[in-house]
Amino acid sequence: MKRTDQIFIGRAGEFFAAFILERFGIRTTHVDLPHDDLWCRTPNGDLVRVQVKACSKAMVHGVKARPARYSFQFGANRNIYDGVYILVALDKKLCLAFRRDDKIGRTLKIKPNMFTEHAQTQTIKEAFKL
Repeated sequence: MKRTDQIFIGRAGEFFAAFILERFGIRTTHVDLPHDDLWCRTPNGDLVRVQVKACSKAMVHGVKARPARYSFQFGANRNIYDGVYILVALDKKLCLAFRRDDKIGRTLKIKPNMFTEHAQTQTIKEAFKL
């Protein structure tokens, strides 16, 4: 995949995440900073930093025939980031949110069936303390 394609996928994920969060009453501002993609204000007034990771579709990785997974890449600051991560599955038009609570590897692979409306609602409510 070309670098420009990755940038477009990432940018689409950021705007999709903002759209979903706004539906929960979370005001979002798109920022272009090294570790933040969105700054969000929750209904109770908390300011939350958000980093968005997006995939266009689930893919099979590796040589063995394994089930398709969404593969999200994290940078060097992954274990010190104190904001919320939003993982976006663009083809499913769903996302999951979480706060870093333990060590994340460089890559996080998630099964497609983990992305559901219920999981989206639940994880956003938990991550943003709604």
